[in-house]
Amino acid sequence: MPTADTIAPRAIVEAHGISKRFGDLEVLSDIDFRLDSSEVVCVIGPSGSGKSTLLRCLAFLEPYDNGSVYIDGQLLGYDQRGGMRVRAGERRIDEVRAPVGMVFQHFHLWPHRTALENVTEALRLVNGLSRRDAEAEGMAMLERVGLAERAGHFPESLSGGQKQRVAIARALAMKPRVMLFDEPTSALDPELVGEVLDVMKQLAADGMTMVIVTHEMGFAANVSNRVVFMDQGQVVESGPPSILFRQPRSARLKQFLNTWRERHID
Repeated sequence: MPTADTIAPRAIVEAHGISKRFGDLEVLSDIDFRLDSSEVVCVIGPSGSGKSTLLRCLAFLEPYDNGSVYIDGQLLGYDQRGGMRVRAGERRIDEVRAPVGMVFQHFHLWPHRTALENVTEALRLVNGLSRRDAEAEGMAMLERVGLAERAGHFPESLSGGQKQRVAIARALAMKPRVMLFDEPTSALDPELVGEVLDVMKQLAADGMTMVIVTHEMGFAANVSNRVVFMDQGQVVESGPPSILFRQPRSARLKQFLNTWRERHID
């Protein structure tokens, strides 16, 4: 009989054979994916490879066509009724994906609300916190991303990096078990990228479970436990960054890394 030490822990996020089409275009093809507690996975690949669509399917922001996604062992997005799979109700979908926080390429902040109000809005409306409790939690999250002193500022007076850090604080305030980041630095000026990556590095050091779609190869190499390389809607390679970046097996990954290195030579 297996002991507690030999039983593999249940994945926080697990996908089996998920596929997604937009019309005649298949953007994901039979993807398997697993994310364990405190694991940091970076997803890399060329534009149009399906990286962002995979992330959106893992949160059911984009319904997947085939396969299944489980959050903490619960099927996300669908129910089984009479031997058939049907789309679940929105309340059930929200319940299953409640442990998941997401940060997008663009910040999606309310322009007419301060940084603190952007963070506390969901705490009050979704979690039912009082204004005082929501503001205390919101300030703690802004402090965590280094923006406590900007709590009263509106988005128009914040830099791109600061806006993204507010977006991270907003997601963290909901106390997710896993964070999904969809190219969080790609819309930022190069000088502002570092401040966002520093926050994400600290989250990783604190044990936050994360999936990060990124073009920042150095960040992926230094922070992730595992790197997934995608191309044409498929996972081509997956493994520890020390192996994947130094000893790529596939010709496609070798080509991708060589192209990236050529573009980043001083």
